[in-house]
Amino acid sequence: MIGFYKSLSQLCRNWLAPVVNVLGRYYVAMDFFRSGLLKLEDFEETRENFGPDGDFVLPLINGDVAAVLATAGELVLPVMLILGLFTRIGAIGLFIMALVIELFVFPGTAVHYYWMIAFGLLAAYGGDKLSLDNFLLKIKG
Repeated sequence: MIGFYKSLSQLCRNWLAPVVNVLGRYYVAMDFFRSGLLKLEDFEETRENFGPDGDFVLPLINGDVAAVLATAGELVLPVMLILGLFTRIGAIGLFIMALVIELFVFPGTAVHYYWMIAFGLLAAYGGDKLSLDNFLLKIKG
């Protein structure tokens, strides 16, 4: 029985984990990427939303700066995750964005916690075997 469990564990670690990792990276990244595309599509409205009378007012940061940072973060960081390029940096950046959204924009929304859990796991474990990180680290070796 122990031998079977060890074999199953190795199978999951070698084959299931990399596939689930890449699917998870894609799934959570696309929520943010779509949001970034919407912000970019009508950037004037995005600036208004981050302005003093907007829906996304953040403390300690100018609304125009926040609009640019949020849009850039939602377009660049998800691509990093999907490719598995600097996965931990992308995951930490999106974790921070999800935390800011939860604290200051739409508090009490369960999906933010799911995002933070996913980004925390990606920050902890990286992009796994199906990532550019893995490929680049093997080359640098």
